[in-house]
Parts: sequence; C-alpha cells; structure tokens
Amino acid sequence: MTFTRTEHADGRVLSIHMTGVNTAAQSLANAPKLGQRVRETGYSGLIMNYQGCRFDHTVGQFTKVAEALSEALPAHVRVAYVYDESNLMHAAYITRLMKSAGFVTRAFGDFDEALLFAANEKGE
Repeated sequence: MTFTRTEHADGRVLSIHMTGVNTAAQSLANAPKLGQRVRETGYSGLIMNYQGCRFDHTVGQFTKVAEALSEALPAHVRVAYVYDESNLMHAAYITRLMKSAGFVTRAFGDFDEALLFAANEKGE
C-alpha cells in the first residue's frame, strides 16, 4: 500500500491517494494519525482517493474505520471520497457512515468534482 499526500486549494484541502491493497489494520492505525494531521494543519477539506486501491475490509471493519475517522477528524471538515468501479460500494458505504456521524461528505467518480466539493468552491 502506498499513500500520496497532496495539498490543494491554497493548502485548505488535503488529498490522500491510496494505491495497492489496504488492510483493515492499516486503516484503523492510520485514522487517528490522519485526524491529527488534519487538526494540526487546519485543513477544511479532505479527499480520500480510492482510485487504484483495493480493500480487504469486512462491513464490520469498515464501520470501525468510519467510527475512528469520525472521532479523529474535526467536525467541520468536508470529506470527499473518489472511487473507481472496483470500490464504488466501499466509497458509498463509508460516505453513508460518515454522513450519519454528522460530516458533510460525498463520493465522486471524478477527482476534480471531489476537489470542488472538498474546497467548498460551489458554496454547498
């Protein structure tokens, strides 16, 4: 599993592009670290780019990951998930869980649309 971190929108949005197989253990270990990074840097948007990523998570494990992210991230952060056809259901499921936790979040098939959303460029 590799991670590429990039800042966008004048440093207001962090994107994490994951490639390879992502295990549930990795996700659970990285959620608090990601939350800390977002808090310390003051990002207002986060893009989790799943294009090129495969998951070994069960539904229950994905629920735990969403709970860990919900606890770690500041409540004001807009969260966008970018998917490809192989992980659309993963993106849809975690988006639903994060919405239930009170986050403004959506899943996208296109990175540029996700960036507009995460940066709140459309004023949504």
